[in-house]
Amino acid sequence: MTRTAAADDSWSYALDARCAHVKSFVAVLSAVKLSKRQRAHVRADERGMTFTAHDASKTCVASANFRADVFGSYACDERALGVGSTSRVCAFDVNLTALIDVLGAFAAKDGDADVRVRWPNREGSLSLELLSVKPGIERELRQCIYSEITPEAAIEGEERGEEPTFRDEANAFMLPTATLKEIVDDLEWPASDVQIDVNAGALRFSARGPEIGDLKIDVDTDGERLTEFTCREASSSRYKYRFLKSATAVGGSFLSSGGANGSDENVTMTRVAISNSGFLKIVHLLHLSRSVSFGTGGLNAFMVPVTFILCPAEEDDDHDGVMDDE
Repeated sequence: MTRTAAADDSWSYALDARCAHVKSFVAVLSAVKLSKRQRAHVRADERGMTFTAHDASKTCVASANFRADVFGSYACDERALGVGSTSRVCAFDVNLTALIDVLGAFAAKDGDADVRVRWPNREGSLSLELLSVKPGIERELRQCIYSEITPEAAIEGEERGEEPTFRDEANAFMLPTATLKEIVDDLEWPASDVQIDVNAGALRFSARGPEIGDLKIDVDTDGERLTEFTCREASSSRYKYRFLKSATAVGGSFLSSGGANGSDENVTMTRVAISNSGFLKIVHLLHLSRSVSFGTGGLNAFMVPVTFILCPAEEDDDHDGVMDDE
């Protein structure tokens, strides 16, 4: 739930951060959204803030890690959670779709904004307050000035369980994010699981469909596209196409110039690793540039890793299905 209210500067917040480039944050958070009604777990400490989302089956986990220095200002004090609290971190769940929509409403269509994010306020909500707008941008009356988002309450009887973890890396390769996305998009035709085969000097993506047959894409391990290729042992693993599709759904603003606001000329890269047990880890290194101050026009560039961990597909499950919205 979101609502408009007056800011309260007299209250002590456990988390107090300033997003100096809202559009970039929205672009990164959108990359970890796995479904329309997405719930995200937010964890913050003195080192930074992490947003984690998982699909309903908990076989695909996505996370974005914002270091403290990415923010215009950042403070995290777990002592503000109250007397008797033993937590060393600030943690809560939030409707990720609502957070993306609200953050996006702070920035005008033709500019960016500086927004203060704090938690929890007197009602236990996440508060967002507009601090300033980039000079030269004329704000529209319909844009937000202050908003609150009520954290998601724990579902009665829900057990979080263990999320997929990645250990014992066996093989890895790195390539431009746009290249990986193009490969995954092409493999949509067979409408089936995607198999990744890694051998010494060979990397292949393939899918088999009952109507169109086999579709195979070989990647030249000696070509310019791969900046890293490591094969410690030959592997062949299958993954649900819908999860690979979500894991490569990086915004076009990052793919075109390597930066969410078009200011970074570096190519966005993605590192893919496969564990001994077949788990897949995809890490996009997204360039996030924020203004040093709205008055100077200078920029500081930061790297924000967006990580996906996928469980291998079950051998007896050949139907890929469609992405759920739960």
